[in-house]
Amino acid sequence: MDKAWVDVSSPTKEEVDSLMLSYNIDPSIARDLLAPTPKQEVLSSDGFVYMVLHIPVFSHSKYEVIEQEIDCVITSENLITVRYDSIDALHYFAKQIEVEEILNKTSVTHPLFGMTKEIYKFLFDEISFMDGYLREIEQKIFAGQEKEMVFAISGASRNLLSFRRMLGPQMLVWQSLKDEAHEKFGQEFVSGIHPIISELNRIMKSVDGLSEMINELRETNNSLLSTKQNEIVQTLTILAFITVPFAIISQIFGMATLSTPLIGLRYDFWIVMGIMLLTALIMYAYFRLKKWL
Repeated sequence: MDKAWVDVSSPTKEEVDSLMLSYNIDPSIARDLLAPTPKQEVLSSDGFVYMVLHIPVFSHSKYEVIEQEIDCVITSENLITVRYDSIDALHYFAKQIEVEEILNKTSVTHPLFGMTKEIYKFLFDEISFMDGYLREIEQKIFAGQEKEMVFAISGASRNLLSFRRMLGPQMLVWQSLKDEAHEKFGQEFVSGIHPIISELNRIMKSVDGLSEMINELRETNNSLLSTKQNEIVQTLTILAFITVPFAIISQIFGMATLSTPLIGLRYDFWIVMGIMLLTALIMYAYFRLKKWL
């Protein structure tokens, strides 16, 4: 018997009822197909296994990760998928099946594995895009845009957390499917799950690598920001200190005494201003010599 894949997008109650009758799907599971399910899980019933997967998809326009769901009704030969959004990976998988039909070439594996392989390939592409985005952040950090990159790093970290939140439970999902499928579908089906788990492990390691990269970028960015802020505070402190002699000298020569030196002489104002300026220049030269400015 040829292996078949049936894909349904945002099904109506009539479509779900038709699937339930055609493939003898349990009514309680059929009800779940009408709306998204918040939890990733595997449920077993007579003759089939029901699996829910949540797929992280990076929105390139908004630079954020959105969550898409695929509900799978799996039998030994058939795969029924229900989705509630347009999923690029499933679109590409459908194209592959069309090409196989044109070439009269049948797949030797279960449709579940071909579909999942395409999904994980798509996720690797998304991770590669995020890696490129982090490298852009790195360049901007060392280009003097540390302040702007604080929000960019936080956004990238949030996206990776979303990836981890959605992909983390899938390891348990696939393990549960393997346990259920061993009795229902045989060892050949179970053997097809091992490469999927390996691919998922690779994805999680890639996500972990990007998380470490984000942590390093955050520490570097914070260090550069702190250094800049310290330099600004130091410069302002030194400039304030340079102005202190101006205040002291002006207070001294502003005292109402009978014998204030220089006061009353010709050009006394310019002499006092010269003293103040000379003092400021000496202090400025000293700070420059010490490389404090």
